[in-house]
Amino acid sequence: MDKYFVCLANSYKRGGRCLAGIEIAYSQEGQWEIVRNENGTPHWIRPIADTTYGEIPYHVANNIKLLSVVKLTDIEACPECTHSENVHYSQIEVSPLSYSSEQNVLNHFVDNVHQSVFGNRGKAVSADMVPGLNYSLMLIHAENVLVYVDENREKAKNRMKFNYFGAEYDLPITDPAFLEMFRSRPEHIAIIPGVFLTLSLGLEYEGWHHKLVAGVIIPKETSLQQNVTPNPQRQNIQSDWFNEYEQELAWLLDQKADIEEQINELRQKIMKQMEDNGVDRIHSQQFSICYTPAKAIIQFDSKAFRAENEELYSLYCKPKYREASIIVKRIKEE
Repeated sequence: MDKYFVCLANSYKRGGRCLAGIEIAYSQEGQWEIVRNENGTPHWIRPIADTTYGEIPYHVANNIKLLSVVKLTDIEACPECTHSENVHYSQIEVSPLSYSSEQNVLNHFVDNVHQSVFGNRGKAVSADMVPGLNYSLMLIHAENVLVYVDENREKAKNRMKFNYFGAEYDLPITDPAFLEMFRSRPEHIAIIPGVFLTLSLGLEYEGWHHKLVAGVIIPKETSLQQNVTPNPQRQNIQSDWFNEYEQELAWLLDQKADIEEQINELRQKIMKQMEDNGVDRIHSQQFSICYTPAKAIIQFDSKAFRAENEELYSLYCKPKYREASIIVKRIKEE
């Protein structure tokens, strides 16, 4: 069976991209119409490739833009956990047709049934709560949208705050096209009065499915400031072959930062419980935890020692072979 969908997400996924969209079909009158579920929500499709994580290869996904009409050949449903929208396919083609980004058109694709983002107001959904959900994709019309760079962590991360049915959400952005626009002209789109967002639940990681902004569509009617130019100091001197690695590296670093933040929060909770209960050691089937109280330590200042004792420093410094390596630094937007 062949099916068509309007692409509403082309986002980062491990080693490739995640495509998703709302199914459309010809009506008896010969016009395209949105396929809907029994509860009235649009019916989503997420094509899954025969790859490690089901990701769509870059060379396929790079030609597909948001609001393009995509054709899938020989599809077969393959739901996994809350990802009920997953389908296998034999071939994927981009149609020359595409939908307009006018607000009155986009309104037809909006989820008007669910008044929270995947059942709660948090940043993720516990794997224990997932069986209660039967969807992992939704398009919403968000309000009071703020795009910003979160620098309160080891690695800066692009995030989006927005309001939906009276609740505020703060989620990471995985739409590469939007991120490219934001990185080149951050002031241009830092605040958006209204925007359409494709929201997605990520793959399970350590018992959690994180919520993601997988697609950003700014309506034609939304006016943005036009007096901001890209930073002239930010030159693009990379080689073409690095493009593929850049996307995967950015995605992995974003995931690493999120997980490290959760681990650190949990470590602080465990440490407080050990302090409150006067426990300095814990042994379980999986962990051995030892409590170390705060204390002052002496740290050797090699730079100061070398400046004052160059001859002695040289005497005890021996040459050592070091393997080739690279230093990766995430560029922070100014």
